[in-house]
Amino acid sequence: MEDARDVRKELIELKTIQVVVMCFLVIMLEGFDIQAAGVTMRKLATEFQLDKMQMGYFASSSAVGVLLFAAIGGILADRFGRKPVVIAATAVFGLACLLTPWSTGFGSLLAARFLTGAGLGAAMPVVIAMTSDHSPASQKKRYVGIVYCAISLGGMLCAAIMATGWLGSDWRPIYYVGGVLPIAVALAMIVYLPASRPKSALVADAAGVEGTWADILGLSKLPITLTLWLATFLTLAVMYLCVLWMPTLLQQRGFSPTDALIIQTMYNLGSTVAAIIVGYLLDRRMAYRVATVGYIVLALGLYFLGAVALGLAFGMTTGFLVGIGTTTGQTLLYAFAPLCYPAAVRNRGVGCAVAAGRLGTIAGPMFAGVLQAGGLTAGMVLVWMIPAVAVALVACLSVVRMLHGGDAYVAPRLAHA
Repeated sequence: MEDARDVRKELIELKTIQVVVMCFLVIMLEGFDIQAAGVTMRKLATEFQLDKMQMGYFASSSAVGVLLFAAIGGILADRFGRKPVVIAATAVFGLACLLTPWSTGFGSLLAARFLTGAGLGAAMPVVIAMTSDHSPASQKKRYVGIVYCAISLGGMLCAAIMATGWLGSDWRPIYYVGGVLPIAVALAMIVYLPASRPKSALVADAAGVEGTWADILGLSKLPITLTLWLATFLTLAVMYLCVLWMPTLLQQRGFSPTDALIIQTMYNLGSTVAAIIVGYLLDRRMAYRVATVGYIVLALGLYFLGAVALGLAFGMTTGFLVGIGTTTGQTLLYAFAPLCYPAAVRNRGVGCAVAAGRLGTIAGPMFAGVLQAGGLTAGMVLVWMIPAVAVALVACLSVVRMLHGGDAYVAPRLAHA
């Protein structure tokens, strides 16, 4: 009997590892793609003769696809199961990324980036919910943090490839790499992801009820839903402004292209460290302190990058701190988002939160483009984001407070929060 229990435990642990690894790879490829758009933007602007507003549209086009398809991916996963949705979404993302180097003008460039974002958007809420549901009850936030750190590792990988010149000076090869890898991961998920029934069907079997939109937007859920959306919107607006515009803004502040990439790499390194540590700290009931410190560090980092004359060493340190700040808030929000909703609508609820955040990824880069077109200096663009950081901190703390307030769906899950 004990041997049978041991075998079953090992199989469960193996399945958890397989799910976490597959989800990790999908998120890493998103980070690779985001960074590819950032580090190739200046070359694209030269080749396609893009003005600053068009650069803002390019930076936001993928986020528009994510915004529109994040909620759709969650709904489809609740209806048809997670495995087919995440595999199809990852394959679409890869194929669309391969189309980017074949763009013949501004319109086709935007279309390719939009389709890339559509695949990413459909996959994102599913992998977050899968990671949370397949993780041990006392370590859910830690595993979500580990998976989320992959976005920074993907960015670091892309920046390192571009900085070393391994693929040459042309911008196209980085998109070929970013397209082939998702297709390979989609094929691997066919083998290694466990089969899944629709979440709504499982809950209906167990309790005789199905989830509805009232479980997300009903009177009892509306306050935490809207607050979660506000926090993710503002946090991702700042985060994507940094990821997509930081190389360009740093060069406008006087850094060489190589130095700007080094600072960007330090930003990604800080993001990676934060994602790993934050998940651990959240499982040790330190949500309030983690959020407060993270957002304050982010505000200070934006001020130093935007308003203080920096050498390379100080710039690297500041970039590292900004990476810690942005990822601290987003890791916390993604770790708690699955806990806000009942199982029957968890994919859908997380998808809506991701969509709200991706609206911020559109607004952030576009806001930077508008400010730049209006004559604001590169440094002031970063400083202007500090009020958004302050509001995001308040919203994030409010989400944590409401979760600890005893909601019937989440209170049992917060014993370790």
